[in-house]
Amino acid sequence: QDVAAYQGMETGHVRIGTSDTTCLYILPPFVQTFRTQYPNIDIHLTNKPSEEVAELLKAGAVDFGIVTLPLADPHLEMQRLAWREDVVICHPNHPLVQRAAQSDILPAILGEYPLLLLEEGSTSRGLLNQLFSEQAITPQIMDLGSFEVIKRYVEIDMGIAVVPKVAVNDEVAAGRLHAVSVPWLPLRAIGLV
Repeated sequence: QDVAAYQGMETGHVRIGTSDTTCLYILPPFVQTFRTQYPNIDIHLTNKPSEEVAELLKAGAVDFGIVTLPLADPHLEMQRLAWREDVVICHPNHPLVQRAAQSDILPAILGEYPLLLLEEGSTSRGLLNQLFSEQAITPQIMDLGSFEVIKRYVEIDMGIAVVPKVAVNDEVAAGRLHAVSVPWLPLRAIGLV
């Protein structure tokens, strides 16, 4: 009976490893729908950086991961689920708003104002560090631990930041932040691991 209930999705559990951004802004409606369809399945979410999710998966601590790609690990199978756009954000009264309205913003802008970024070790930071090296940009960086913290500091005009667009939709709509789409920040994949 226990096996039949488990196979019929009447009971059981699923352990998902995912990043803060995916956990906060992408997964909630999917988790809610799953819970409605399978109310007796226990859902356990572990939110860690993508690299840590990969390690949890290899250790058997999670059943699968939903992470920001690229993630270089030959021992894991990955499949792209969706694209994620990153944007440059600033306070609505920041000079960048006027500059963006007048002309295209170039990567060098990241070296002109204090820049709030995730700490070293994150996938996002690694890709930005590569951009800084390629473009010979030397930014003045304040390291912070999450996009939520970064958004709050940008709201009080402590600098500009590069964040996932999905993470700032509410703040932009409320007029607390301004987002600038830039073509030199490539779309990034959200993937199933």
